[in-house]
Amino acid sequence: MQNYDAIYDRVISSRFTNQLVAGVNYFLQTFVDADTNFNPIALGLNTSVTSPILAGAPNIVIFGFDQVGVNPFSGRTDVTGHLTGTLSYVTGKHQLRFGGEFRRTQVDVYYNFGARGVFDFTGGQGPWASLANNPNQHTNVLSLADFMAGYVYQSTNTIGDSERLVHVNSFNLFGQDAYQATRKLNLNFGLRYEYEGPLHDNNEDLSVFIPSRGLVVAGQGISAIYPQDFLNFSPRIGFAYEPRDRGNLVIRGSYGIFFDTPPIIPFLDNVFLLNNGPLGTPDNPAGNNPVFSVQANDYTIVKDQPIFPTGPVAISGSNVLNLFSVSQTLRASYYEMYSLNVQQSLGQHWILQVGYVGSKGERLLILRDINQAALGSGFNSTAVIGPNGGSFSYQQSTRPFFSKYPNFGVINEVQSEGTSNYSSLQTTLRSSQWHGLTAQFSYAWGHNLDDMTQACCTLPQDSTNLRGDYADSDYDVRHHFVANATYNISGSSHGPQWLSHGWQLNTLMSFRTGFPFTVHATTDTSGTGENTDRGDQIGNAYAGVSHSLVSHSYVQWVNPAAFQDPPQGSFGTMRRNQLTGPGFASVDLSVFKSIPVTERLKAQFRVEMFNIFNRLNLAPPSGYFFGGFGQSTDTIGDYNGAPGVGPGEPFNMQLALKLIF
Repeated sequence: MQNYDAIYDRVISSRFTNQLVAGVNYFLQTFVDADTNFNPIALGLNTSVTSPILAGAPNIVIFGFDQVGVNPFSGRTDVTGHLTGTLSYVTGKHQLRFGGEFRRTQVDVYYNFGARGVFDFTGGQGPWASLANNPNQHTNVLSLADFMAGYVYQSTNTIGDSERLVHVNSFNLFGQDAYQATRKLNLNFGLRYEYEGPLHDNNEDLSVFIPSRGLVVAGQGISAIYPQDFLNFSPRIGFAYEPRDRGNLVIRGSYGIFFDTPPIIPFLDNVFLLNNGPLGTPDNPAGNNPVFSVQANDYTIVKDQPIFPTGPVAISGSNVLNLFSVSQTLRASYYEMYSLNVQQSLGQHWILQVGYVGSKGERLLILRDINQAALGSGFNSTAVIGPNGGSFSYQQSTRPFFSKYPNFGVINEVQSEGTSNYSSLQTTLRSSQWHGLTAQFSYAWGHNLDDMTQACCTLPQDSTNLRGDYADSDYDVRHHFVANATYNISGSSHGPQWLSHGWQLNTLMSFRTGFPFTVHATTDTSGTGENTDRGDQIGNAYAGVSHSLVSHSYVQWVNPAAFQDPPQGSFGTMRRNQLTGPGFASVDLSVFKSIPVTERLKAQFRVEMFNIFNRLNLAPPSGYFFGGFGQSTDTIGDYNGAPGVGPGEPFNMQLALKLIF
């Protein structure tokens, strides 16, 4: 990543100032498997993929095991430029600010996930499938058996060049006023307008599915993949009131509407969707550069026999293609945010603040399959002749658009139908230079709920019932306490000052409850082909569980016997994010010693110690009914990609020398 900015400030008069900012951001991201020497065709798995850029293993998903072939060569290059201007004017009791920004983003995206083929093995296809109902049978063994025998549950392959160079244009304008209404009352109010243009290119190779028209290409019947939205006005207002003349008590409140800049990823990069839908709008079989997401389900691999075609696939006969779409009623997401707090001075050096902070999200981006097959349809092996004369599976025949579009399978669509709600009690106690101590102690109780926390790569359990997924957010934390303190040690008047002066002690403490997690069923128990089913709870989730480390390898966080797969042909009854994972606690300590070298140069020696009590901070447990269900097998730092030195990792220490001049 690289950032470049140029800033021009000008004082026009004692009351009038201007600032201009021009900047460019460059971002490059690539992925590729460490080993791309695997040749599946030579070993008999004929995926028909021969492009050198796609060399390596296909994505093989054996339920209960780590995946193989996750990362073919893929990536993106982003270049974002912006020009921002702000005018400030002070007159009387008013401090006025006006400004705006123009922003243009260019993304060259070449995500090839799925272009080497994706194969799912669930254990439900072979002659041993009935053993899944045996509580003593490990279901991951059945999945492995399906793989060894070549019994495929679902598979897809992306054929064609899905690289796209897309652009997004946006601009905003704002005006605000900080007004001192009286000596005790200050008001802030303003209005912001935002325009977020739709993602587009000039090649007529982006398309969406419209039920009344089928596949429609942007530039050929519609101007863009979703409509422009010109009505994004955001009022904001706030106040600060001092009811007493002493000024040691302040009441503050605020309300505002904030529109969200839609991320590009949900439209281009939905990797690892469990229903094997396409990554995004570039992967549809339409336009000047069509891409075909071919589906083949419920079959047995035959050595050397081609599984997928090598070129364009006709939207006719018995062919089934998966699509990606964007709702034509998509609108910009927005949040209503509001707060009310009271701030009280406690003497000269301490301040206590207690308040309520809340927000409500509307029109949030979500993803769901608008062509989801009927409940239980995947367990019916009857072949059905479609309206076009082709032979289809019974599951395919139950899709809502089958009668008009029999060749279309999964149709994942980005919609602005999500909601969220957050409420919290937040308290802060802070000091400033109290006997050499500067500290802040903060505690928050909060509750966050939503339909879908991640708009990318996530599907609801039942796409026909989004409200059935309204539950605790993925990042819902009920209790969170954070404290930091700095103590400057007074030097002694005896002895050399360089030895006794310049010492500083620092600490950072963080304690929180765990994040919620979802319990998932073993396989596609609903028979819809979405593979997003949740489990059923039949007992106490924590009965007989000690949360102790077992053989230095894992912690059993929940009781596996308390859960089971739903009956065949039904959804799970557990809520999304019904259980709570391990909490987090860490205390860091550091000692600084500053030594003056010259009048302008100072050396600072640092000893920094992290997680000094060496607490084991666990990652979320596995929520899938496979081997290791309910077990936490990692630390939170390693889980988030920072092994050894990340937040909450085992005790570690670092020494540093900093030169200040």
